Amino acid sequence: MKPLYLPILALLFLATFTPAFAIEQPRIVPRANEVPKPIDEVFARLKKYFSDPNNHFQLVSADLRKHTIVAKQSGIGDLVWNNWAFCKTGPVEMIYKYVDGIVTVTVKLEKTTKRSTFVSVAADFQGAYRLGSNENKVACQSKFALEDQILAVAGASDAK
Repeated sequence: MKPLYLPILALLFLATFTPAFAIEQPRIVPRANEVPKPIDEVFARLKKYFSDPNNHFQLVSADLRKHTIVAKQSGIGDLVWNNWAFCKTGPVEMIYKYVDGIVTVTVKLEKTTKRSTFVSVAADFQGAYRLGSNENKVACQSKFALEDQILAVAGASDAK
C-alpha cells in the first residue's frame, strides 16, 4: 500500500512553485477580427499591401493553400517604433540608444462563411539598442497599433 503523504507532499510542492512560473505573460499576443470579405480577396489585399515597397515590408512568404502570410520590416524609425512596440530593459540598458527595430508579422486567415474571413495578426518585435560599441537586441512587446493597422487593411471595420 502506497503512503498517503507522498501525493500530498507532491501537491504542496507544485502549489508552492507553480505560481512563480505563471506570472510571465506571453510576449506575442495575436490580434484578430472578422472581415466581411471572402478569404481569397482578403489574402490578395494583404499580399499586395506587404509587397508594396511604399509600406517598407519585405514579403517573406505567402501561402495561399494555408492562407498564411509572413512579412518583415527593419530600419524602423524612433517615432514609428515607439508607436508600435515597448521594450523592457534592465537598469543598465536604460541608457542605451535605440538604433534599429525589426518586426516579423504573421497573418493567418480562416474562412468563416463564403463572404467572411477571420483574420489573426501576430507581430514579433526585436529592438536593437547601442551604447558605444555595445549593442543589445531586446525582445519587445506590441502596443497593437501595427496589428490594428493590418486588420484595417484587411477590411476589418473596428480593428481591435
